[in-house]
Amino acid sequence: MQINKQNLQAILKDRFGLESFREGQAEAICALMEKDRLLCIQPTGYGKSLLYQMPAILLDGMTLVISPLLALMRDQILQLSNRFNIPAASINSDQSEDENNAAKIAAQTGRIKILFVAPEQLDDIDRFNFLLALPVSLIVIDEAHCISTWGHDFRPSYRQIIKLVQSLENKNSGIKVLGLTATANRKTEADIKQQLSTNMPVLVQRSNMDRPNIRLSVIKTHGLAHKLFQIEKLITLLAGDGLIYCATRENTEIVAEYCQKQNIKAAAYHAGLDSDAKRKLQNEFIRGKYKVIAATNALGMGIDKSDLRFIIHFDVPGSITAYYQEVGRSGRDGLPANGILLYDAQDKKIQQHFINSAQPTANDFTQILDIISQAQQPPNLTTIKRLSGLHPTRVTVVSAELLEQEFVRKTKLNGLQVYFSTKKKLQPDLTRYNNQYQVKTNELEAMLRYGEQKDVCRMLILRTTLGDELVQPCGRCDVCTQSSHIVGENTDQITAISNWLTEQTVSIKAVRTNNIAEGIAILNGKLRSQLFAEFMKQRMCSDSEQSLGLSEELLELIKKHLKILASAQHFISVIPIPSRTWVHSKNVAATVAKILNVPVLLDYLSWRELPPARQGELLNNDQRYFISKELFNKIQKKKIIDISKLGISFVEWYNEEYLNKKKITILLPNILHL
Repeated sequence: MQINKQNLQAILKDRFGLESFREGQAEAICALMEKDRLLCIQPTGYGKSLLYQMPAILLDGMTLVISPLLALMRDQILQLSNRFNIPAASINSDQSEDENNAAKIAAQTGRIKILFVAPEQLDDIDRFNFLLALPVSLIVIDEAHCISTWGHDFRPSYRQIIKLVQSLENKNSGIKVLGLTATANRKTEADIKQQLSTNMPVLVQRSNMDRPNIRLSVIKTHGLAHKLFQIEKLITLLAGDGLIYCATRENTEIVAEYCQKQNIKAAAYHAGLDSDAKRKLQNEFIRGKYKVIAATNALGMGIDKSDLRFIIHFDVPGSITAYYQEVGRSGRDGLPANGILLYDAQDKKIQQHFINSAQPTANDFTQILDIISQAQQPPNLTTIKRLSGLHPTRVTVVSAELLEQEFVRKTKLNGLQVYFSTKKKLQPDLTRYNNQYQVKTNELEAMLRYGEQKDVCRMLILRTTLGDELVQPCGRCDVCTQSSHIVGENTDQITAISNWLTEQTVSIKAVRTNNIAEGIAILNGKLRSQLFAEFMKQRMCSDSEQSLGLSEELLELIKKHLKILASAQHFISVIPIPSRTWVHSKNVAATVAKILNVPVLLDYLSWRELPPARQGELLNNDQRYFISKELFNKIQKKKIIDISKLGISFVEWYNEEYLNKKKITILLPNILHL
């Protein structure tokens, strides 16, 4: 069949039920079918999905879509199956093993035309080889900016995509490749183009980045309480449903809980929720159950809700390109929408933390290489994380780089994917990470300037950053119109919100497999409340032997929550975990025991020698979990134990529920966890 606009128009109407293409869609499909390689850069909401859906039914074989957008996968599969009668399936970590196996069987037996795969799946040897065996005629790289170290969202797993493309080319030299992104500046574009040009040139189609229906604005804020005050007022003023983007999981929970307190239908969404909960929340949001979802960027990147009327950024994002992508989730139906940034210069700290966490050093490479080469058995990634104690993101990045530079190899051993050293000489080349650190730092500074400035059109800044040329002011943002959503401040209300935040505890989930009951953290350190600051200052000051180092307000808060816990549990003792920095720990433990009217066992745990590291110095949950598990195994076996070899002075498990007895012992760690 000859591919031209007339043929495509007929297919669009007959198969997809659409009357006309959006600007550039027909040209992009023709280019892909004729030239085989295409990088398409279009604004969010411009219908990039059609660029592979239509070729999928025109081509023999299967279309493989590699995308990090798990929400998009679910939406796309439902739409393809129910609306367009195109059989599709997905393989990703949000699905059960049974669901993933069913998708694999459907792909192997030719019962689907489109298979969606998360890029992390390519890291597994077996899954990589499984994909390689499929009759793929078109490979689609969604969010293609992630393959570029010059991009704002580079991901190590995306390196495997180019390897997969090359391997599939060896089977089928005519395989088509389509890269899709809404956020690639000229430098990122050139890098993506170079990487995708494995055996033939890549054609680039770039549309202008304007979103004429979105009004951008910035509200300057100062602190969490002020942000929550603004959120309440904005949601009351704004029509329709919206997303509130937060930088951390903790903030999504705080925003959602505060909104619920104000009788606003809200929920929190982040990667820490289980798959069923995320799926349920997403479906409920699409159906209109919630006015707002407070979410990390785990939600919304590809969510099929075209009538979002506003996007509010509770925290400053890490780059203008990330902001453009996220704010572009609003108004995809073409109707007016708002993109509002709550700007606090202090937000720079969390984004700088994200940058630093992912930035490997030469010592990190040496440490992980030593762990792999010196291990008695080849370690898997979890073991490497535990033994290194490094931030998990950093371990993932370093391991991927060592693989690419062939310092290590990976294989399957007893069902686990393990790493072994190739004994390669020389030192790893860290040039790309030095470049990436500079890129991310510069992008963060540009985002901060966007929030600070009030003289240049906001859409002009976004479009120029993303590569548009000869851009004119939009005429609709707060700078162009000299108007904003700012509401008058109510000092009493902000003070009340601040007090509410002070009393927010952190729930510590039960771990039944380790016989650990549910607990709470009295102080949420990440909120940096005044109570927390005072406690941290006093915990190392020994003013008297009887001192608790607690303010009256904090002591009353502890009593309040102990009463709540005691109403649900039968306590038999209180045990302070040894601490070299909390000088009042035994006094506080004795006070807690007195309130509960149970004994305090001051010498139940003891150090034979101090460990080399404190809990706060460990950035890796795999290591914390291992150490905590070891501690509790020993607690259950003997009364007085030596925990000097555990390398930690504060564990993450807090309450031990004895087997066959519904009785609880409180373990009192360093920062008032009960």
